[in-house]
Amino acid sequence: MVHQLLMPSQEIRTDRLLLTPLSPADIDDVHAVFSDARTWTHLPAGRHAVRASTVDLVQRKIGGRARHGLGSWAVRAVADHAFLGVGGVDMTAAGVWNLGYRLAPAAWGNGYATEIALAAVAAAADVAPDVAVTGRVLTNNPASAAVLDRAGLQLVWQGSTSSTLPDGVERQVWADRALSRTQRAWLVANA
Repeated sequence: MVHQLLMPSQEIRTDRLLLTPLSPADIDDVHAVFSDARTWTHLPAGRHAVRASTVDLVQRKIGGRARHGLGSWAVRAVADHAFLGVGGVDMTAAGVWNLGYRLAPAAWGNGYATEIALAAVAAAADVAPDVAVTGRVLTNNPASAAVLDRAGLQLVWQGSTSSTLPDGVERQVWADRALSRTQRAWLVANA
């Protein structure tokens, strides 16, 4: 799928956040968040046990931004430039944006995830208005589902996949519009 890309400003400011493209300079800060077990309460297997996992993540996100005109941001507080985490949208193999964020525990409970999500949805609409914004969450993480709802996404699928999860936990797929059969199938398979 080829899209006419409008390159957004490389830096976005919200009321309280400074969102800048991830760079190699952010690797140590990103690793501090992604290696913290508290940030993986809902999916412990996702935790970065080694720095190389974080280097790979940052490199993939930088490459995605270069290819698609938008990607995840380093999230900092406007007030003091403290690193709060990572968030934004990244293009998937299904040709839809995936909205995501991971914040340091000290940043939780302040509404930052919603602020990031709203900025990401707006940026995605500017860059490629015909491309769906999606999000994937686990049912044991209702706070993240609430963020997706506040960002204008709706639940389009809930169920189990072959991936191992704790008992009683299911995966959810959210989207801001109707998805093609192929997009939905990819999102469910990769939920």
